[in-house]
Amino acid sequence: AGPPPPLPPERSLTEQLLELEADLQPTSSQIAQKDWVTTTLQPLLEKHSGGRLSMFGSCENGFWMNGSDVDACLIIRCCTQKPSWVTKLNLVKCLVQSHRLGTAEVVAKARVPVAKVNTSDGMELCDISVNNVAALENSRFVRTFAQLDPRVPSLGRFVKHWASRRRINNRSEGTLSTYTLMLQLFYFLQTRGVPVLPRVSDLLTEDCSAARDALLAQASAAPSAASTGSSASSGGGGGVGGGIGAGAAGASSFARALNAFARGPELDNDTGELRPLPFVSGVEDIAARMPGLLGRNTESLGDLLHGYFELWGHEEFAGGRTVYVYDAAREENELGVLVMRCPLTHNNVNPFTPSVWRAIHSEFGRAAYMLRNGRRFAELCEAAEESPAGRGPRMGR
Repeated sequence: AGPPPPLPPERSLTEQLLELEADLQPTSSQIAQKDWVTTTLQPLLEKHSGGRLSMFGSCENGFWMNGSDVDACLIIRCCTQKPSWVTKLNLVKCLVQSHRLGTAEVVAKARVPVAKVNTSDGMELCDISVNNVAALENSRFVRTFAQLDPRVPSLGRFVKHWASRRRINNRSEGTLSTYTLMLQLFYFLQTRGVPVLPRVSDLLTEDCSAARDALLAQASAAPSAASTGSSASSGGGGGVGGGIGAGAAGASSFARALNAFARGPELDNDTGELRPLPFVSGVEDIAARMPGLLGRNTESLGDLLHGYFELWGHEEFAGGRTVYVYDAAREENELGVLVMRCPLTHNNVNPFTPSVWRAIHSEFGRAAYMLRNGRRFAELCEAAEESPAGRGPRMGR
C-alpha cells in the first residue's frame, strides 16, 4: 500500500498549533492566583478604600496565557490626581502587609502608578492601579472581539508567543505592545475575503451612531480649511481630534474613534460609575445586528496564522501605513512606520522609530517566508538573542 501521503502544509500547521495551545494556557497556579485576588484581596481593598476592584488586561480580555500577569484597578470616586492615586496605593501596601498577605511596593513615578503585590517569598501576585479607566475600556473592547470566534483567542496567544520569543513584544524596548499585536490581528480578521470579525464602526450603540451622524452633518455644513485660508496638520498621535483639520475630511478622521461620540467621560468622578460602553458587546446582540457574519469563515487556524504573517510581512507595510480597526481601512503615511490607530481614542497606540519598525517588519516577513516554505512553527519561534531596538542581549526566557 505504501506510506500515507504527506499532510497538506496548512493542516500540518494547524496540528502544530493545536499541540502548542495546551502549553500556552494559563497554569493552575495562575488561576489560583487570580482566584486569591478575587476572594481575599478584593474584599479587603474594597472595604477600606471605598472603591471597586476590577481586573483588566490579558487575565480579563480573553488572551490570558502561561506567564501573563494579573492586573487590577481600583475604581474610586473623586480621586482624579496622581498624588491621590499614590495615597490610595500606599493604603493598598499597608493593608497587604498589616494583614500578612505578602509584601507590596508602590511605584509612584511610573506613568501610571502601581502597587506591586507579591507573596512573602517574592512571587508576583498582581499589579494594582487606581482609576486606570482607559485600560478597563480597552480590555472590554478586546474581550468583545475575543468572544466572537473561538479561533481569535487561540490566534492571539500564538502571535503573542511568537512575538515574545522573537523579542518584539516589549513596549518598554520600543517594540510592539500586546495591544498593538491584538489590533493587528483584529484588522487582519476584518479584512479576510470572508471576514471573521466585524468593523468597529458597525457596532456603535444607537446613541453613538446618532452622535456620529450629527458630527459628520455639522462638519459637512462648515466651511473647509481651504476655503477659510487656514491650515491643519493631519499627523500626530494625541487625543481624539488632535491635529485633525476642519470640514468634512477632518470630521471623517475625527469620527474614526468611538470616544468622539460617547456620552460623558469614561468615569463619573462624582459617582465612581463607568459610562456605558459606546459599542455593542454581547455576542447575541452582534449576531443579530450582523446576520451571516459570525461563523461564516471556515479557514483553519493554520490558514489564518499564515495569512496574518503574509499580510503584515508584505512589502507594503515596510513603509509608512496607518491602519484603522475602526472601519478596517488603511492608508499611506509619510512617517515610514506602522501607525495603529486605537478604535476607541484614535491615538497612535505604539509609536516606533523607522529603524525599529523596519526590524519588526522583517520579523513578520521572516515568519511568512518560513511558513511559505513548510517550516515548523517552533522554528519561527526560535528565541532571538537581541531586541530589534538594540537594547542588549536577551534576558530570561
